[in-house]
Amino acid sequence: MHWAILKTFTWLGLTAFGGPAAHFAIFQRLLVGEGKWVSKEQYLKMLAAVNLIPGPNSTETAMLLGHARGGPWGLLLAGLGFIVPAALVTLLLVALYQEVASLPVIEGAFLGLKLGLIALVAQALWDLLPEPQKQPQTWLLTLAGLALAALGLVEWAVVLLVGLIWMLRGVPALSVEPISLFWFFLLVGSTLFGSGYVLIGLMQEMVTRGWLSSSELLNALALGQITPGPLLTTATAAGYLAAGIPGALLSTLGIFLPSFLFTFLVAGILHRFQRHPLAEAFLTGASGAALGLVGWALWLLGRQTLVGWVEWLFTLLALGLLLRKFPPLLLLGLFGLGGGLYRIWMG
Repeated sequence: MHWAILKTFTWLGLTAFGGPAAHFAIFQRLLVGEGKWVSKEQYLKMLAAVNLIPGPNSTETAMLLGHARGGPWGLLLAGLGFIVPAALVTLLLVALYQEVASLPVIEGAFLGLKLGLIALVAQALWDLLPEPQKQPQTWLLTLAGLALAALGLVEWAVVLLVGLIWMLRGVPALSVEPISLFWFFLLVGSTLFGSGYVLIGLMQEMVTRGWLSSSELLNALALGQITPGPLLTTATAAGYLAAGIPGALLSTLGIFLPSFLFTFLVAGILHRFQRHPLAEAFLTGASGAALGLVGWALWLLGRQTLVGWVEWLFTLLALGLLLRKFPPLLLLGLFGLGGGLYRIWMG
């Protein structure tokens, strides 16, 4: 069982492109549902919980899935499997990125990936939402989370606020120097709430301290976006640019170490309070808010990417394939290849 957990998340660490929203969708498609690792209800509670603790949400969700499957060792192996391959890929690509990023085939490949990811996130969100007539409160909570996110409220506050409101209304019927880089990223990993996208603002401090130039920071952020696995492997690229391989290793260790500690605590809390009525009420509200945040991420991704009828056409094609149970990772690979070939053909 433990080998299966490590193998699963190592594979996902090498193939799961797209950032937290896409990772949630891929996890949901592969590991959630009848006969799989966790039920839909358990998964929604995990999404709610990771929004309330510091660290990278999708990595912590991977750890919770590993814990559900194989206990504490499963949590550890899932985290290492998801993080280490992505960090190594980022380290390999950081020296090459500036040379190839502007090539039409590379730009086209990433456009194809983005279109496939939009469809994947949309399909996962729809699948996680219950039928409106059966659980209308979940739709209401999801819309509340979406509205609060649109108003600019940070992710942990959205989940906390909606969860508390739902709990208080009554129990519902439904239940440089490498060591300096290490300390810097340990602090970031201990205080970073929400998705990895919040990291962008925090890492500006590296420019202020003179560890990176603005262009190097942008390169590191770009590499975090385009490589598979957790978005926080941006720290790997930034550490490498600032202090070589020792900087990359210590930056990666610093930013992810708190996630293991916090997720161990959350896994225990979820298990201990899984039948407590007030805890169930809070998690019901928080789960709906977490779905609203996924919807907001989908809106942001679509607004940036769906700029013409060709993008809309291929996104709808991808959505249709996913609804027919087409394998998601195979779809992303085909769309990445197709996007690259399309840009070559267009010249």
